[in-house]
Amino acid sequence: MHKKKLLKMGKGFVIAAAFIGVALFTACFSSEGAKTKEGIQNIQNGDFDSAMSLFSEAESAGEDPVYLNRGIGLAYMGQNQYEFAIEAFEKALEADGSIPGDVDYDINFYIGVCFYKLGRYEEAKERFDAILALKDKSVDAYVERGTVLLALNRPDEAKADFDKAVELSPKDYGLFIDIYCILRESGYETEGTAYLQNAVDSGDKKMPDYDKGRLYFYLEDYSNARDFLEKAKGSGNGSEELVLLLGQCYEYLNDRNYAITVYQSYLATGQSKAVYNQMGMCYAASGDYESALTAFQTGLGLSDLSFDRELRYNEIVAYEKLGNPLQAKELMESYISDYPGDEVAQKEYQFLKTR
Repeated sequence: MHKKKLLKMGKGFVIAAAFIGVALFTACFSSEGAKTKEGIQNIQNGDFDSAMSLFSEAESAGEDPVYLNRGIGLAYMGQNQYEFAIEAFEKALEADGSIPGDVDYDINFYIGVCFYKLGRYEEAKERFDAILALKDKSVDAYVERGTVLLALNRPDEAKADFDKAVELSPKDYGLFIDIYCILRESGYETEGTAYLQNAVDSGDKKMPDYDKGRLYFYLEDYSNARDFLEKAKGSGNGSEELVLLLGQCYEYLNDRNYAITVYQSYLATGQSKAVYNQMGMCYAASGDYESALTAFQTGLGLSDLSFDRELRYNEIVAYEKLGNPLQAKELMESYISDYPGDEVAQKEYQFLKTR
């Protein structure tokens, strides 16, 4: 369940919205009703309004309130409305039986994430404590509790949780990257780098070139990262994730023109909002805000809504960089209406109102 964090932040622009490292919506439950399942799919695509409409239909159809309220909670999480999300999740738990099952662990996990996002760290820890008391091999719960412990300024205990997660899943190299990102974002970059270096030094001769490449990427050894990622690409790995990392390697190696070529080559055979977003950021880093705007808007024109939040925000920044604060302000008003919990956007909107 832990989310693979692939990219770095671009100045003024955003790459990806994430919870504390948790990827939502991964669990599927056979008892979900048809409308509830459809609503969950809409959440995965970033269409929260349609999801809520479907959940209303699900309620009218008498679908299981456990999974229905879980879905409502996930929709609120996607909109950063964590208090409402907790209320929905609690309703889901109240509707369930007295014997804990997989869905109860799943719901309590998300409640823990919501408490974390609200700065209610002790309550978040209590949720993860309860999960681990019953499922002591939950890698995700160890990672998330470690994150909470960092927020509580208890780094030694956090490290113990991260170490336990690695012990349980030593070949999951994305896990090492997640832990690094969490530590870096909490001000412990040196400690995070040690996890990456330990993975590189593990002596695993069977480690795929892709994993070597992404580990070197986060170690900021972009030459080695590029070489291993190119080898992985040459061996048939044409994934979106590889393209995003490989393109950024060239960006950090000051070859933005070739980075654009990497993104364009991928987009010539497939569509990806994430790649359009990164290509737009690459153009912006070169000062070509017109091309950046075109990339963001092309990404927004794709049918799914999965990356719209990032693209919409970056479109606003591009308009501002192009000297069009009125258009930026208008778009920001719409953005805030859809994502009222985005504090960064709220601050940017206050700035735009002075322009």
